[in-house]
Amino acid sequence: MVSVIITAFKESRSVPKAVERLVSPRYNNYKKPFELLIVCPDRETWKAAKKVAEKNSFETIRHIKDPGKGKPRALNKAFKEARGNILILTDGDVFFGKNVISKLSRHFRDKKIGGVTGRPISRGNKDSFMQFANHFYADVAHHKRLVTMIKGVRGHSLKIVSKEPGFFVLSGYISAIRNVIEKIPEDCLADDAYISYILHNKGYKLAYEPEAHVFVKYAQHIKDWYKQKLRSVGGYVQLWKYGVITKETKVRNFRRELEYALWFPIHYVKNVKEAWWAFLLYPTRLWLWIQIFWQQKVRKKSFDKTWVRIESTK
Repeated sequence: MVSVIITAFKESRSVPKAVERLVSPRYNNYKKPFELLIVCPDRETWKAAKKVAEKNSFETIRHIKDPGKGKPRALNKAFKEARGNILILTDGDVFFGKNVISKLSRHFRDKKIGGVTGRPISRGNKDSFMQFANHFYADVAHHKRLVTMIKGVRGHSLKIVSKEPGFFVLSGYISAIRNVIEKIPEDCLADDAYISYILHNKGYKLAYEPEAHVFVKYAQHIKDWYKQKLRSVGGYVQLWKYGVITKETKVRNFRRELEYALWFPIHYVKNVKEAWWAFLLYPTRLWLWIQIFWQQKVRKKSFDKTWVRIESTK
């Protein structure tokens, strides 16, 4: 059985579309029974999700009361209550493309597969620097997963981008995993990366399904972008504290980013305006890594103070 887990908080406006894409036959052709778990602390989000389920005559929806003390604790509670042996994890402020459950779940016919991730796609047009940056980084992640997680991929970029260590972390916006994760540390900032490494360390393979789409509204302002990335990139650094990552299995650092910095922007841009925006990515990303080093290595800032809610992504 499949359990779809949506974690949300004060997302009564966005969660209806997230639920609609899962329970409506217009978007989902999955024929087997599955359950939908809405993990949230607020009644408004739950009521909005339940209303859409009722409209579509979908009965196997449950509310898991989240204590509101971080996503890891919410996921830990959902893991305990989920009935499925396959868990699909997503958020209440994003929505799936068509037939995502089928596209993800079919990979688990291979007993060696422990997790599958889909493809996040940035919503909106590339009509500003931030929108361009959002599309750019989503497409970089797509390329990296193609190179490292799918066999037989060819292209000139393989002379520049390393296939090591042979996998990339699952996306927190869209992933399916076997129900074998016991607990996520409650102060974990990058739960998706933590889950990826636990599965990898258990001997499972991670797969990529580029046709399973999730549409994401990324940060709309540079200040919000920095806040969000300080959490995600800084959270990856945090994984060393848990002992789940080694030098041989690290997939994210400043040197690996340089692999893409040397060629991908040139390949990606379509006009002079985008070329200028691509140039601006270099100092913004460098400043991000400087901030991560300053806060975590020099100031020894507590990880639990790094999380903030990013309103422009809602």
